[in-house]
Amino acid sequence: MQKFATTCFATLGLSVIWSAAASAQTTYNVVAGHEVRVHWAISLNPDCTPDGQIVVRITQPPQHGLVTIRNGRAFPNYPSSNIRNVCNTRRVPAVEAYYRPELGYTGFDSVSFETIFPAGSYRQNTANIQVR
Repeated sequence: MQKFATTCFATLGLSVIWSAAASAQTTYNVVAGHEVRVHWAISLNPDCTPDGQIVVRITQPPQHGLVTIRNGRAFPNYPSSNIRNVCNTRRVPAVEAYYRPELGYTGFDSVSFETIFPAGSYRQNTANIQVR
C-alpha cells in the first residue's frame, strides 16, 4: 500500500545521502484510519554505518492529519555503481515521517518537510496525500 520514491544526492566528503520524495513532490495513497510513510532519509558511510545525525522538520503541517517523525530502519536503494550498494540488503538507521489522517476524513492533504544532512546538504519536499 505504501509508495516509496527515492533519489540519491552526493555530498562532499565520504557520505552519500538518500531521501525519499526528495524531488519537489510525490503523491501517496492511504486508507482512512491507517498510516503511510511519506518521507525517509538515510546518510551512510561506505561501511553502511550512519555518518551523523539527520534532522527532518515539518515546514507546512497537514490540515487533516498528524505526522510523526521518528528514528527507524529502512532499506537503501543505492545504484550498483555506488560503493554503498552492499548496504541495500540490510535495514539501516533512517529518519522516517509517517502520516495518519484524522478519523473520518477522506480527501486530499499534504505536508512539507526540510531535511538537513550531516554533511550540510539541505532538501525541501512536499508529500501529497490522497486519503481513501
